[in-house]
Amino acid sequence: MTNIAAVINDMGPSQKAFYLIKEFNKALGDIRISVSTFFNMAMAPVIRPLFCCNNIAFIANYHGHAISTTLTEADMLLKSNNNSTKYLYLWDIDWLAQSVHFTPAMNILWDDRLNIIARSKSHSDIIENFCNKSPIGIVDNWNLDQLMEVIDDDR
Repeated sequence: MTNIAAVINDMGPSQKAFYLIKEFNKALGDIRISVSTFFNMAMAPVIRPLFCCNNIAFIANYHGHAISTTLTEADMLLKSNNNSTKYLYLWDIDWLAQSVHFTPAMNILWDDRLNIIARSKSHSDIIENFCNKSPIGIVDNWNLDQLMEVIDDDR
């Protein structure tokens, strides 16, 4: 069984949370996949999740593929002491939306434990130009089939 968990700030009203929950709910019919989320802030989800939703405090016991979506979430994930394969699925390019400190951002992006996934080809090009590290794959709007393909290729 493949365990996949998203590490997100909250599951409140946003495009990211909507597509995440929509795609993870599709996994309900597939016994080969177990999905869950770890959130930082408790908030009513944008749509009803049909999977386990945990506070980030419980990530220490998690084993599987853990996917963060921002530099801050990736930093939390890297600081967790668990047996998971860590990914950064850059939903929005953090450094284009707000200013970020270059050195801490590079420490996160260049960490060997972190695999980067892009949302589109243009995002992939921006990421590679910024940190000189190529994403391992492209996944459009949390597409579960594409995500499984990227995770399987990473093994």
